[in-house]
Amino acid sequence: TQSSVSHLDIHVKKGRIYGLLGRNGAGKTTTMRMLLGLTAPTSGEVKIFGRPLAGNEKEILPRIGCLIESPGFYPNLTGTENLKIFADLRGLRSPKYIKSALELVNLPYRDKKLFSQYSLGMKQRLAIALAVMHNPELLILDEPTAVLTPQEADRLFDILRNMRKDRCSIIIITHKLQEVLALSDRVAILRKGQYIDTVETSQANIQSLSEMMVGAKVDLDIDRPEPHDMKKRLEIKGLTCKDKEGVKTLDDVDVTVNSGEILGIAGISGSGQKELLEAVAGLQVSERGE
Repeated sequence: TQSSVSHLDIHVKKGRIYGLLGRNGAGKTTTMRMLLGLTAPTSGEVKIFGRPLAGNEKEILPRIGCLIESPGFYPNLTGTENLKIFADLRGLRSPKYIKSALELVNLPYRDKKLFSQYSLGMKQRLAIALAVMHNPELLILDEPTAVLTPQEADRLFDILRNMRKDRCSIIIITHKLQEVLALSDRVAILRKGQYIDTVETSQANIQSLSEMMVGAKVDLDIDRPEPHDMKKRLEIKGLTCKDKEGVKTLDDVDVTVNSGEILGIAGISGSGQKELLEAVAGLQVSERGE
């Protein structure tokens, strides 16, 4: 079911980056849907470029760029071919729009690789290229770094800062505190659908933002006592798995988990975490290893 949002007041100025921060289920995506006219507010009003969105969608929405979860790219076309379809729909006849958008996200213009062969990070970067291709005056990004590597995220932040210099207004919707602190000028906090406050990012820190998100004092110092009398509980050696297309999803993985400890598995989405756990549970057939 869709999250509710109550008494939200935000004001995004030209040439500023505005963070919308909250935990999962706080109402961030519902807010984005209201900003795009996909969900009608029960009360209150959305004004964009000084005009009410309701009744003026045809004039206002073409001036907005938005990163959504599934833009609807065709898997059997290249990235450039996909963007050309959207460019034609928007009346952007010159290939310069596509070229400049792909250059921004570091994707090649004449690449023959099909979208189905893209990594998750490349797919996200193509979606960002689609969002900025028509030089929007307002850009809304919903969890833009979810599947990006740290290097790709840094590159995206540089792009957004340059767009801010060109007077584009940007809303970045996220639950990641470091992103908000590194990028935004102001940040609004949502908690369980309630609008908590808007603060200048320069006057905030991880502790203050965490407490507004959670609604209570947060202890960021985690006590990690040393485990004792450790015994090997799980040993993985040389584990290698392939998907249905024969592409390696795990490549010679070695992992040891001891008693009395918590092992973290880190990586962006699609890095093999799911396959590793399924192989351990016997749900994934392995090529080799034990």
